[in-house]
Amino acid sequence: MMRGNSEPHTVHMFPDYAEIVLWLDGPVGYEHSGLSPELIRGLQEWEQSYCDSLDSDLEWRSPKAARAFTAVGIDMAGQVADELGDEFVVEFASYDDDAPTHTVRSLGPGSNKAASAAFAEIVARMEAIEECVARIVADRGLGAEWAAVAPLSGDVFTLGDQGGRAEGGD
Repeated sequence: MMRGNSEPHTVHMFPDYAEIVLWLDGPVGYEHSGLSPELIRGLQEWEQSYCDSLDSDLEWRSPKAARAFTAVGIDMAGQVADELGDEFVVEFASYDDDAPTHTVRSLGPGSNKAASAAFAEIVARMEAIEECVARIVADRGLGAEWAAVAPLSGDVFTLGDQGGRAEGGD
């Protein structure tokens, strides 16, 4: 699913959140990714190596550990890009302060049709939600306001609010 302007979708890759290293609009669960079992295992091992490379203050144990994390991350990004194909780019920004952000894209179709299809489905759902929101905003006009409701308290939060207000209140 290429965007109208032929831009690929970006898959962000980083460890330390949700025990999953791949993100589109949110974390992409391995069980829903379609990625090969070998690649999933490699991503999980890479994330564990990140945790093992940090001290109790969440600092790198050594510059060597940071460089190793980055090198493996670049390789893993390439493997993910190869499985997904050219409709996606994989962006990896290392937590090593000396490393630039790496963006990797396959030169052709994905080597893993199940992964390509799974990620395309996630993107299709994201785009459907974006279209729905755009339609609602267009139907409501310029005076429309975004709000979130806390289900337990009933507090309503709008953009610019510093705190909530009781539902139906001001």
